[in-house]
Amino acid sequence: MQQTKRHHFVPKAYLKAFCDPEGRLLVYRKDGPREPLRQVPDATQFRGYYYSQPTPEGSQDNNTLEAFFSTIEQDWPETVAKLHKREDVNDRLQNIFEFMSLQRARVPAARDAVEATLAQTVKDTMQVMLANGKLPAPPQGLEDLPNQVRVSIDPHMSIHAMVAILQGMGKLYSMLGFAAVHNTTARPFLTSDNPVLWFDPSVPFDKQLPYTINPDGGPVFLVFPVSPTLALIGATEYKDAFNRHGLLHSDVPDEAWVELINAQICRFAYEAVLAQSIGHEEMIAKYTDVSPVHEAVPLQVGKGIATFHRHVFGPRLAKPKWKAE
Repeated sequence: MQQTKRHHFVPKAYLKAFCDPEGRLLVYRKDGPREPLRQVPDATQFRGYYYSQPTPEGSQDNNTLEAFFSTIEQDWPETVAKLHKREDVNDRLQNIFEFMSLQRARVPAARDAVEATLAQTVKDTMQVMLANGKLPAPPQGLEDLPNQVRVSIDPHMSIHAMVAILQGMGKLYSMLGFAAVHNTTARPFLTSDNPVLWFDPSVPFDKQLPYTINPDGGPVFLVFPVSPTLALIGATEYKDAFNRHGLLHSDVPDEAWVELINAQICRFAYEAVLAQSIGHEEMIAKYTDVSPVHEAVPLQVGKGIATFHRHVFGPRLAKPKWKAE
């Protein structure tokens, strides 16, 4: 069987909607936003063997997850075409929600956060064992050693966590209503390597946190760019209309609204912003050092530790590489 090496975390079926007439798109790397790469979909947004899994026999399965993802991706271009034509797509909602959920769960922004959470759990365990005398005390002058240890996590663990992320997306959708919003302005929508985003719109822009859901039932606003001229918008305020009529079509109010959506897309981008054309460099550069990243706040509880995990906007940190023995 032919082995798949390039595992796209943003699928080619999605990227093609953002290509120019020559079949290429601009990739603005957050590490070099002034020098975009003009690439075909096959040459970007992938990592080698990113979804490979170990087998019980001791080999490596490079194809199963990629093949499964393809079953969801194959219907996406037709769904996009119907959305662009403002057709009734209520018979395709399953494809829309599955595709969108996968684009939240499979990307490096999500998987790195899972691995950072697990790494913090290892550090917390070390601290608790030290506090209970189950580990030798660190040498004098290195009392903070447990907090300085760099912990690497087997990336296979974050593949397993994708199931829980997908289940969480289902709970989120139950809170929202959805609309297809058509952009007829001269300012196109951008997208990114982390294209599914949501936040609390009642909080000022500079105070918002990524992926916030208020347990008291506060407002939620979700964005999923579909193409430069179309985005799927989910909002708590749309829920009643969505329950009555399904997914409806509407139009962007003005360019200022598109600008606000693009600002969110840029700061939710993890490593790269994707565009069909030039002209967005200033906005992209503004969020070079801003991505949704994991934050852990450990609290001492007796001889134990209770850690609060959340997403915040901040700089990406280099992830310790996993080296299998």
